[in-house]
Amino acid sequence: MKLGRLPRGLVVAAVAAVTVVPLAASAASAAPAAPTAYTVYGSAQPLSWAGSSSLPVGDLHVPAVVGKTNNFAVANSYADLANPDETSHTMSGEAISGLACTGYEVCKDPFNMIAKAAHSAGPEAGHGEQAASFGGKDGKFPGHISAVTDCPGNCGDQIVRSVSNAAGPAGGLAGYVSIGSSSASHDLNIDDKGRLISTATSELDNVSIGPKNEVHFSRLVTTSQAFGSGAENTKDGRADLRIADFFILDNPVELTRAGLRLANGGPSEQEAYDGAKVLLQKLKDRGITLELPNFDAQLVKTPDHVTVDTQGLRVRFEQNVGTVNASAPALNYPLELGHATAVVVALDINRNTDVNKDSNGGVVVQTTGPTSAPVAGPPAARTDKGGPAGPNRPTPGNSPNRPNTPASPGAGKANTPSSNPGTVSPAPSGSNGEAVTNPPADPGASTIGNGTDPAFSDPTKTALPSVKDLERNLGLRGAHSVSRAFGAFFGLGLILPLARFLIRRLG
Repeated sequence: MKLGRLPRGLVVAAVAAVTVVPLAASAASAAPAAPTAYTVYGSAQPLSWAGSSSLPVGDLHVPAVVGKTNNFAVANSYADLANPDETSHTMSGEAISGLACTGYEVCKDPFNMIAKAAHSAGPEAGHGEQAASFGGKDGKFPGHISAVTDCPGNCGDQIVRSVSNAAGPAGGLAGYVSIGSSSASHDLNIDDKGRLISTATSELDNVSIGPKNEVHFSRLVTTSQAFGSGAENTKDGRADLRIADFFILDNPVELTRAGLRLANGGPSEQEAYDGAKVLLQKLKDRGITLELPNFDAQLVKTPDHVTVDTQGLRVRFEQNVGTVNASAPALNYPLELGHATAVVVALDINRNTDVNKDSNGGVVVQTTGPTSAPVAGPPAARTDKGGPAGPNRPTPGNSPNRPNTPASPGAGKANTPSSNPGTVSPAPSGSNGEAVTNPPADPGASTIGNGTDPAFSDPTKTALPSVKDLERNLGLRGAHSVSRAFGAFFGLGLILPLARFLIRRLG
């Protein structure tokens, strides 16, 4: 059957129906890109009595975690169980009964309780993991350590995630402190909005301080969370400190931003705070000084970075307990209960950034640059150049046994933990005798210094290639140009046969 002529409008509609509109690159299908220059850091330590060479007799192993990741695709994750003075990590005997390991060449008694993972292979995908766990004597004293770094590819432009966690069993130092359990964790990640997020948490449960249980509480949790993107003044964070069932000399107390107060109140609010001061003085008369945290120093913000440093309690023993010599070095340093630190440095310009611990345990943020030259040499040349912390006092991440930059990864191939901080939630409110602290409105001054490593100022080793360089090297003109060219090619392939058919039919 011979078809008649088609109306001109229908011909135009038919041609338009097969015209392909060039497709732009889909932003939703790609992971959010990290800022041009960034460093994300986190650490947590529930209990520390560092700085001494001799501690009271006891059996106490407490966790510590530290991690860092940056735009050079160099990431480290570290977790351990150590003595409170950070001098030994080896555990043996019934304490590690039921030991099981992932990613270690040797897993047997005695065992060095350190887990390390790292990524330094440049933009190539990689996964590093070490993990160990045990049930302890009769399965009643469990503990574990785990460190993970993971990147599916395009590392550096996409953050290399760093995660670690650790938990310690019950133990104590005779006459000074005993705990029911302890844990620490950190997670360095990026959310679906492109914000870098560092979350660090430490927890102590069922703590007793002093030879006669002078101070005790059921739980102390410190949380630090820092987040931000590359634009100036986008960095922020929150500090959270909670102490539940807090007692001093058998009197319930609460810790607030204004200080310590009696939990059962008094005729007036002022008398509640005055009553707590009386308790602190009575405690000091017994040779135990309780130091409260400085809430005004918890949050430090600048246009390019934010530091959140949440401390718990510090206890100084002014006299000996039991048979311990009053001049023992341990008594010269405070017993620290609860500490978590989170740092996010992020810039939308080419500049080298780094975060390290100083000799006093404080955080030092270093920035150098800017630089603009492309990277020369293989990706392996892009390494973390952070200098070591000061040698004076051991701190989480820079003691002789706990390096500031954790070393090589384990050989394990297990999947990365699925937890993700996602969007940042507001700090919850306190209840049931718990104290909650929010970031102060007026943060203190930050510590920013220039890098001392010459590699920081060598653009051939540290700078990232510009977008134009990448386009030229890869022979691309951008995703939009590629999609337009593809759309035109695909559409032309459909239009030409249809046009020939219509010309023949409509002749």
